[in-house]
Amino acid sequence: MPRVFPFGQCATRRDPRRPDGPAELLVLGVYPSALHVQLRLPGGGPTFGALAVDDEPEVFWDGADAQQRIELRRRAVGWKDEWGSVGLAGGNGSSGRSVVDGILRPLGVAPGRTWFTDCLPYYFVKQGSGSQGDRIAEVYQPFAALHGLPPADIPPRPKPAKLVRRALAEELDDLIRQFTEARAPRVVTLGQEAADVLTGLADTERVVLRADASYGTPRPVTVGGTEVDWLPLTHPGNHTPVWNERHEEWTTDS
Repeated sequence: MPRVFPFGQCATRRDPRRPDGPAELLVLGVYPSALHVQLRLPGGGPTFGALAVDDEPEVFWDGADAQQRIELRRRAVGWKDEWGSVGLAGGNGSSGRSVVDGILRPLGVAPGRTWFTDCLPYYFVKQGSGSQGDRIAEVYQPFAALHGLPPADIPPRPKPAKLVRRALAEELDDLIRQFTEARAPRVVTLGQEAADVLTGLADTERVVLRADASYGTPRPVTVGGTEVDWLPLTHPGNHTPVWNERHEEWTTDS
């Protein structure tokens, strides 16, 4: 069944981002992000600071061409003045930039030598009070019905344990194939869910991320017959002070 963003673009399975040459590092995230716009509904209606309207062009995108891509989406849907105004949202490409600045650079690895992928290759919306999922349901869906626009239908983000189970049930063979193809000597997992998925791929002891001296300690694991050094790190979307401080210490020590 199609997954549909607000304004009608279908969400698709996102392929890994392969390196230009031999992979020096494989980065395993949780799931892809999206292209976001700032939307102000007409007549002084609500404003979406960041509404997802399309897949990001590549996983761990840096957002460099976000304005041009927003303009392409405007043209593709035949934007009408009665829909309000749409512009550049902050945060486009933030995960990609954070990984490059906060992980690749301290490790001395170029983006062009990195294999980027995710546990689940589809975009999801977060749910909860004030979340994008709730705002789509409460604001965009009635607006779409009023103006004859396609309703949005993006699945909610699975809870952590379910996300891990789904990744291992649905993507295990593909993820192992990616590790085998990449042949990267090191792998970084982003967040506890990605760490738990790698635990399942490698059939090894679970690592619980802690903001202490154990953080980011490399450990050897074997995935698909390939031995790699595994660095379990926090997700770039985790902005709590204790994790920011610990990760900053890691970047200094790397």
